[in-house]
Amino acid sequence: MSTELVVLRDYNNQLMNRRELQVIFRNVAGNINKKDAIETISKSNNVDSKTVIPIEIKCNRGSTDVKGFFHIYKDEKSANETLPKYVSMRLIEKTERKKIFDEAKAKKLKEKQQSAEKGKSKK
Repeated sequence: MSTELVVLRDYNNQLMNRRELQVIFRNVAGNINKKDAIETISKSNNVDSKTVIPIEIKCNRGSTDVKGFFHIYKDEKSANETLPKYVSMRLIEKTERKKIFDEAKAKKLKEKQQSAEKGKSKK
């Protein structure tokens, strides 16, 4: 999918070790998803798509343009250290995300049961 990309703001945030891009995708309202947007940004900036993190992608009523705000990190490690966990979870497929949440719930339940058993044995 070839889209016209207009960069509104390109800021190098040295404190957070990332570039912050504010862009407009021309005439793609309703036809672009996160993966396509990430690919477009990574190709236009010659960076790995794993280092591009979409923060906000929105379309206004009555417009065919889509506004986006992206962070481009130097590597995946710095992105994982800086970003909250929920932002990185948004990039994972729904089935994988559900699997991770189910595993976390099972682990939490198991810990709760073990602590309850310890509490009964002390009494």
